[in-house]
Parts: sequence; C-alpha cells; structure tokens
Amino acid sequence: MQHTILSDLEDFKRTNEHDLTEEDFEKITFYYGLAVPVIGELYCLLRGFKISHAERTALTYLGGTTGLFDDSFDKPGTSKEHLKELINNPSLELARNTRDKLLIKLYLKALDQSPFVTRIKQAANSVFDAQVQSKKQTDIATSAQEIVDITRQKGGASILFYRTALEGEIDETEQKLLLNIGFIGQLENDLFDIYKDREDGIRTLATISKSIPALRTQYESIISETFLLINQANFPKSNKRKFARMLAAVTTRGLVCLDQLEKLEHKGVFELSRYSRKQLICNMGAPKNIMRWVAYYLRWNAKA
Repeated sequence: MQHTILSDLEDFKRTNEHDLTEEDFEKITFYYGLAVPVIGELYCLLRGFKISHAERTALTYLGGTTGLFDDSFDKPGTSKEHLKELINNPSLELARNTRDKLLIKLYLKALDQSPFVTRIKQAANSVFDAQVQSKKQTDIATSAQEIVDITRQKGGASILFYRTALEGEIDETEQKLLLNIGFIGQLENDLFDIYKDREDGIRTLATISKSIPALRTQYESIISETFLLINQANFPKSNKRKFARMLAAVTTRGLVCLDQLEKLEHKGVFELSRYSRKQLICNMGAPKNIMRWVAYYLRWNAKA
C-alpha cells in the first residue's frame, strides 16, 4: 500500500482541491484497500499458489474504488448513466468533481495491472445492478424474499468483482461458491450493522427479523451449503480444507452476534425498535465473545 495507493493519495491531496474527508481516505486505504487484497490472499489458499504482485496491486486499487463508488452512487445528483459510463469507458475527461477524478484514477490503475479488463468491467456492471436493487431496502413494501435476493446479489456481486482480477477461468461451481460466500458475508455484515441499519431505515434480513433462532437457522444453512460447494469445487483437497477453515474463522463471528441478539427476545419475539445501541452492537473484542467465537470456530472447523 505504501508504494501504491497511499502514495497516490498523498499526491492527489497535494495537487487537487477536494471535499473528501479523512473518513473517506480511511475507507479507501485501511478498510477496502487493505481488506480486498486479504480476500485475494485467502482465495489463493484454494488455488494453491501465492497471489502475484500484479494481482495484489490490482485488488488494492479495486478496493480503493469500492468506497468511492458506493458514495458516488448515493450522492444526490449523480446519474446512473454517468456511473455506467465511468465503469465501461473510464476517462479523466468524464470527471465532474474531484471524487470522480480519484475514482477514475484508481480504477484505471487497477485495469492497467490486469489482463482481464473485460471481465472486470462486466463484474463492475453486476455490482452496479446490485446497488440499484439495494435501493429497495428503504421501501417498506419490499418483501422478505426480495431482501434475501438483494442480500445474495449485493454480496455475491462484490466477491465476483474482486475474483475477476485473479488468474484462472471461473467455472459454474466456483461461481456458485463465490456467490454463496458473498451472500454469507453480506448477511454477517448486516448482523453487526443492525443498529446502524435500523437508524437509517434500511431493511435487511436482520432488521426485519422477528425470530433470531429462525435467522440463525438460515445463516447456518448458508454456511453449510458453502462448505458443500467448497467440497465440490475443482481444487486440491488439501487446499479446500485450508480455505474452509479460514472461512469458518470468518463466518462464525456472526454466530456470536446472533447469540447476543437472541438474548434480547421477549416471549420468543425479537422487537428491534425496543432495544438500545448497546444491546444491539456486538463487541467482538470482549473476552466473552472471543471465547464464544473460538468455541464456534472449533465446532464448525470440524465440519469443514
């Protein structure tokens, strides 16, 4: 990061008047810019050889674009047509503001690192479509099944987007696996964001739930299905075992959060509006939660 995105951002700050905040830069670097290459590292456990310098660089820049794209999508006055043009025909001439300029710069650097420009753009269009669908999550009329579909599409499209920067063709089983990983990742994220989403009026599987045990069953079912898809994927058995263990370490965090939410139920009913911020936010740094996490990991690791 020091030799890529951090250097680029320092240059950008020095040479451009802008309205981006330190929170924006933090999201670009130490959230997406750091997390996305880590996702690539974990995925490389499946294929059995390390991530290349070019792949890591491309993922770092794609990660950097993620927060900017999300914010641009939500920014009033930004047309969908403009964002589509940025995705499919990126050029600094399209920039309408400094946020656009930085987004395009990072996106072009990602594309320059990869021989898979066409499939990266195709995947970026799928992420765009998922973002459009996610707007329905503020509509009270959106059904529970629609929210399931939106959650799957939003999470799955993002994982597939990052996967396109890595070597190798993506067969049907792998694609299903990646969609499932994205689905469980998005659902887990929604569990930890339940308070924030409630305050923002966003309907997720967590915020609309009236039964945490039922939500837990759904969550565990997706984890089990994902492990099954890992076993079916065309990778060496030892690699699949390593990857499943790492995935279990991530997904079992959600089970700890579900424990906390389930304790809030009164007479078997989860009533979101009744609970405080402290009751809803799950602190994974608390020793008791770390112990629960380890216990769940050991159990699910055995299954993996």
